[in-house]
Amino acid sequence: MKIKVKNLGALKQAEFTLGDLTIICGCNNTGKTYATYALFGFLSTWRRMFAIQINADNIKQLLADGVIRLDIQEYIKQSEQIVAKGCQAYTQQLPKIFAARAERFKTTDFQVSLDIQNISLASRFNREIASGEASLFSITKSEESTELIVTLLVEKEKVKIPPDILERIIADALKDIIFEQFLPNPFIASAERTGAAIFRKELNFARNRLLEEMG
Repeated sequence: MKIKVKNLGALKQAEFTLGDLTIICGCNNTGKTYATYALFGFLSTWRRMFAIQINADNIKQLLADGVIRLDIQEYIKQSEQIVAKGCQAYTQQLPKIFAARAERFKTTDFQVSLDIQNISLASRFNREIASGEASLFSITKSEESTELIVTLLVEKEKVKIPPDILERIIADALKDIIFEQFLPNPFIASAERTGAAIFRKELNFARNRLLEEMG
């Protein structure tokens, strides 16, 4: 994934690619903390920022027939737009992320580009929604399938979940299937605080061990 930011703290414009291990280094007050914390906030909140619309007719069909089948490819076609709108929504939340005044982020732009062309649907997906000890419905996708199946596990008269909640739960499942493969759980270590202290202790340990061997 590639991240682009404009007018974010000390960063007038910046672009970097996220890998399995990404190191951002530089002099003091050059925007390293702004870049890493903005990314951390995005990776921590993207599920809330991304919006997937589930047709109300699908929910009616689910409650009437007890099962619906959704074509995941139809939602993949919307993925670039979903990401773009999600980044816009996240940019509006930056004052909360940094606990700072909104004026600081009036001209900020935060964008994320994902490798949408290589979305994989190879994995299975299985999620069951329950209330107390009773299972209400299941959301499943078999390996290599492009179809998401939502099935009621109780009589429709006993379903007390509001339709908008059903839409949100199904949308969350689609978000995980489509986007989770690109958006990892983040971990950030700041060298000035955590990393340097750990490295110093490790260095002392290695030095002492070497001195013992020499002795």
